[in-house]
Amino acid sequence: MRVITFVSSFLITLIIISSCDNSPTISEEPPPGSRDYTWKVDTLNYPYNINTRIWGSSPSDVWAINSGYSDKTIFHYDGNEWSTDGIPRPISPRSIWGFSDENVWIGGSEGAIWHYSVYFWSENVVFRKDGNRQIVFDNMWGDAPNNLYAFGGYADEKGRPNNSVIAHYNGNEWAMLNTDGLTGIVERYYKNKSDNKIYLRTNRMGGGEFPDSNLIYEHNKGGYKKIYGNIWTKGLQTDLSLINGEVYFVMGSRIAKRVNNQFRTIITVDNPEFYQRIWGRNQNDIFLLMTDGLVHYNGNDMEYLFNFDKPRTQIYGAAIFEKELFFLTHESPTNLNLLYHGKIN
Repeated sequence: MRVITFVSSFLITLIIISSCDNSPTISEEPPPGSRDYTWKVDTLNYPYNINTRIWGSSPSDVWAINSGYSDKTIFHYDGNEWSTDGIPRPISPRSIWGFSDENVWIGGSEGAIWHYSVYFWSENVVFRKDGNRQIVFDNMWGDAPNNLYAFGGYADEKGRPNNSVIAHYNGNEWAMLNTDGLTGIVERYYKNKSDNKIYLRTNRMGGGEFPDSNLIYEHNKGGYKKIYGNIWTKGLQTDLSLINGEVYFVMGSRIAKRVNNQFRTIITVDNPEFYQRIWGRNQNDIFLLMTDGLVHYNGNDMEYLFNFDKPRTQIYGAAIFEKELFFLTHESPTNLNLLYHGKIN
């Protein structure tokens, strides 16, 4: 009897352990994001050199780039101050992405891609398309050093930059991807964690369905399927943002996710100043660009973090870390590049 009792108890224990191991994991919703920041504004006073892209590996390693004067196009923040090395380079940077403080890439307006490694920038590759060197790599994104994308466009027969370009780096070499079926400058290109699909956004100049338009495509099995589009103007335009591995779709006043091939609205923004651009850490810690400042959504409500001092001020990009963040801002009336640097108290 003792042996039978022991075996029975052992089997019951195994069943209980097995049941626990196979039980579905319930993901906890993140807490509301903090609004308790101390803000500092750094000024880069280089008129007409508008910094439009930003990336960083940490709060003490942040890069900002522009396509202006050749010796003042690449800026770096070391945790204390912003500086540029003042070295002229034959590239007009338009995009930047990286994976560490010694592995950073920039793409330019002449089809050139440069690499930063061991504290030096060097040209890595120059692309030509249809015999045209004037390719613009307007943005970059990658989820691993051997899976990096540079994307943008070049001029069509009417001189409008509506021919799409996407290049891929596999860790050893760059190669152009097929873009048949796309139209417009490719501005965003992200992989969505929840459905493992690629989504991209293009800006198309004139013609077609809308005069100037933003178009969203799904990239699947080498082809492109348009899933949304609207006129390119405040209040109606669309954008994509990658937040904690999830693609968020900004469609006018709606912010949505893609679920079972359908758009599911998660936030409706009723502020008429919303300028259809967002960044964030998670679904309860999202920052929204307004024409008059920056608003924070914490999962429950929205509140301004700061207001702009001047009209026609624009945030072009953000570098967001656990307790610090940087917003790359241009003040049009003064032509100043401002870096809003926030630290959670």
